[in-house]
Amino acid sequence: MVANVVAENANAVTQSVRPAVVDCDVHPILPSSTSLLPYLDEYWGDQLVAALSPSYEPNYHPRGSAIAQRPGATLDKEGRAATHVEGLVNDVFSDGFTDFAILNCLYAVQQIHQPRREAAHARALNTWIAREWLDHDPRLRASIVVPMGTPRAAADEIAYWAAQDDRFVQVLVLGQSEILLGRESNWPIWEAAEKAGLPVAIHIGGVFRQAPTSVGWPTSYLEWYVGQQANLEAQLCSIVSEGILQKFPATKIVVTEVGFNWLPPFLWKFDKLWKSYRPDLPWVDRLPSELIREHVRFTTAPSDGAEEPGRLDSIVDRMGSDQMLVYSSDYPHNHHSGPRDIETGTTDTTLLDRIYRHNAADLYNLVVPTTSGKAE
Repeated sequence: MVANVVAENANAVTQSVRPAVVDCDVHPILPSSTSLLPYLDEYWGDQLVAALSPSYEPNYHPRGSAIAQRPGATLDKEGRAATHVEGLVNDVFSDGFTDFAILNCLYAVQQIHQPRREAAHARALNTWIAREWLDHDPRLRASIVVPMGTPRAAADEIAYWAAQDDRFVQVLVLGQSEILLGRESNWPIWEAAEKAGLPVAIHIGGVFRQAPTSVGWPTSYLEWYVGQQANLEAQLCSIVSEGILQKFPATKIVVTEVGFNWLPPFLWKFDKLWKSYRPDLPWVDRLPSELIREHVRFTTAPSDGAEEPGRLDSIVDRMGSDQMLVYSSDYPHNHHSGPRDIETGTTDTTLLDRIYRHNAADLYNLVVPTTSGKAE
């Protein structure tokens, strides 16, 4: 069935009259924990009904806050966007701009601090995504949600879905992990992702087994959200310094929903200090900036000022590559600028073409037609 869906989708897209656009960060919302009951076995279903396994819907974007969902989104009867495939598909695809959407479900199974339950809920959630979302529209792709508390179980989850459903096109992990992602205990995740040929998306959010900052617990949501950049910097530093990109050279990473304006100064500082501490890390045989340019991509939402005239060009120039950005709407979240406002940050149509389609097509092995309608 999956092969037929993919084939039909490829045929439909090949007939397009314009290049395809890939939205790399769209968030389906689990309506309630009971939505997983059809996909849990009897034991875990009973645990859920007995309220031993409560809802793990994260509060990354507090409901009712300005950032939680954009005006005009299709809402369910409880006033929530993105809880049903029909509404999400209508909002994401109705303007005729987007052709593929990558679903990143942030239902926080990683906050279930019981290994067997976490693994069971990850399997149920991924099955829910496949049945309730991917089966209903061939333009949708998804990320594999993994039980981060047990890296070997996470590797098993990656292998399971990679073997049977190629609509899962990447692995989803959270930026605030219990153990830095480059540490050896997490290597089974990188090994499984590389073997499956899947990129790893690192998204803001966390397992919350410890404080979300290196100096303790903040008291406001604003502090938490601003601090997410520091977590992603730490993760990239760990991944490079621990030699992940040498040990697993086919690794691709997508840094998701944390902006990208901060990247050029981070790369400069990383390179500068690496030159001083090279004896500490002899296996890192190239500038960290070179490794990150080759292996890491960043989603465009939030753009954080890149929509200002000339600003996108300036940031890309300082990044040193036009292949590092991939388009995202971050639907249904609502940032201070619209997802396509980055167009006003450049006059370079070739750059926009790379951001909107080609960088992501290379990343996810998607069929991208040319303006003549012929697939590249």
